[in-house]
Amino acid sequence: MSKDNIAQQYNNMVASIEDAKIYDGRGEYNLYECNKCNNYKVTLYKDKGVTPFIMRCKCGGDMMHTKSSKQAPPSYVKVHNWVRPSLEQTMSLSESMRNHILNGGLILEDELK
Repeated sequence: MSKDNIAQQYNNMVASIEDAKIYDGRGEYNLYECNKCNNYKVTLYKDKGVTPFIMRCKCGGDMMHTKSSKQAPPSYVKVHNWVRPSLEQTMSLSESMRNHILNGGLILEDELK
């Protein structure tokens, strides 16, 4: 896909995402727990979009979404934000991640650094 096509698809998605008939988890905290090492991650939607039900843990296990809550976790718990990358950031992602973003997907902010 050419850069112009990616830019057009990205801009169309951004312009229509607020009206999209998808779950809007903004303001909701989500808990992901690892089935192998019991590690956990708390996430928060900063943008409207699609997120995975399962993600890879540092240990190689699977972190599954297990709970959602409007209540913020204790202040000592790090919260990882789901965000929509900018067009420039999207262009630099792998093809599979770029397709995820172009289809309304979000990425963890930590992964953009």
